[in-house]
Amino acid sequence: MPFDLRLIVFHPNGDRRGLLAHPLHIQAAFPFNDIPSLKFSYSMHAPGADLITTPCEIGLQWSSDGNTWLEFPEGRFLLIQRQGDQIDQGAVWQFDCPSYLWTLQKAVTFANSSVEPTNGNRVFSAAATSGFIMQTLLGEAQTRGALSGLTWTFNASTDSSAASWGNPMAMGVPLGTDLLAVLLRLVSYGLLDFRLTGARQLSAWNANSGALRDLSTGASPVILRAGRDVTAAPDVVTLEDMASAAYVVGDNNIRQEAVNIGASLPWGRWEAGVREVGITSTTSANNIGTVTVLRGSQQSVQRTREITMYQARHLPLRDYRAGDTILAPSDGGELAPMRVRQITLTRSAGGVVAGNLILADRREDYQLRVARQIAALSARP
Repeated sequence: MPFDLRLIVFHPNGDRRGLLAHPLHIQAAFPFNDIPSLKFSYSMHAPGADLITTPCEIGLQWSSDGNTWLEFPEGRFLLIQRQGDQIDQGAVWQFDCPSYLWTLQKAVTFANSSVEPTNGNRVFSAAATSGFIMQTLLGEAQTRGALSGLTWTFNASTDSSAASWGNPMAMGVPLGTDLLAVLLRLVSYGLLDFRLTGARQLSAWNANSGALRDLSTGASPVILRAGRDVTAAPDVVTLEDMASAAYVVGDNNIRQEAVNIGASLPWGRWEAGVREVGITSTTSANNIGTVTVLRGSQQSVQRTREITMYQARHLPLRDYRAGDTILAPSDGGELAPMRVRQITLTRSAGGVVAGNLILADRREDYQLRVARQIAALSARP
C-alpha cells in the first residue's frame, strides 16, 4: 500500500497556486498541543520553483493509494524562512515553515479600554473560561485588522464539541503578550487542548475531552505491532528529574518544604527548587511541593517508535493522529496503550516515506497532569 506526501502552494489566506512536484526532502512534525512544523528542500531550477519565490502557504497532502489526496487538517504552513547558497549550481534552497497557527504570534494582548490594567496585566476575572479569554483576544485582534484569515470553532461558552467550558480561572496576561503564548499557557494550566481542524481553522476543547480519542479498544483498535508496523522501539530512560524533597518559594516571603518520606532514591535525598510567582499562601505552596515530589518519585522514559509505511496496517494521519491513544510495543515489546505525543514524517527525493512516533504511557500522562496542576496553582494574578 503506497503512502506518499506532496506539497501544494497557496496564496496567503487565499486559493491554490500549484503543486511542488519535485521536493528533494520533506520533514513534517505534528506534536500534540503544540505547533506543527514543515521543512523541505527544493531546487530553484525545478518546475514549480516560481511558486515559492513570494510569500505563500504550503499545504501538506497525503495519499494511501496514490490517487486520492487529502490535506491533513493540521497540515497548513507558512513559508516565512528560506536559506541557500547563491553560487550553488544546483540552486537547492531549504525552507522552514511553521504551522499557520504561528500567525498567533503576530497578534498581541492590548489593554481593554474599559478595564484598567493591573501591574501591567490584562486581568480576567475568576469567572473567565479559557474559551472566553481566547475569543476575547482573538476578536479584538481581528477588529484591529490582525489574524484576518483565521477562524475558530469555539466561543466563550462552549468548546469545539459544543460542551460547556469548565474550570474558569482568574489570570493576568502581561500586556504585549502574543496570543500563541496565551494559548500555550492555557494548555500548560490544563484548561484546554487545541489543534487546527482546517487549513486556517483553530479548534479547542476542554482538556482531556474532545481532542483525545482512545483507539486502543473497541472492535477495530489501532495496533502497531513490532515487525509489521514498528521497525525499532528505542527508549531513553533518565533519573534527572527525580527528587524526594521540594523547596517552594512564592511571593510575600512564602517558603515551604515538601518531603516524600517514602521515596527511596539511589543516592539518598535529592532536592528540587520551585520558584512560583503569584503563590501567596502556604497551602498552595505545599500543594505545589507535594505534586513536585510525587512527580519526581520515578524515572522518566522517552519512547520513540520507528514506523514503516509499506507493510503497516495502520498509517499515521489516516488512521491515527497526535493525541490519540493506540496500542504499541512498550516494555519488553509487550503491547500497551500509549498516547501519541508527536508524529514525524519524512520523504526522500526518491519518494520513500518514513516516520517515527513519540509515545507516552499512562504514568507519563499522569506526570503531565501533575505539571499542569502546578502551573494552574500559580496562575492567579
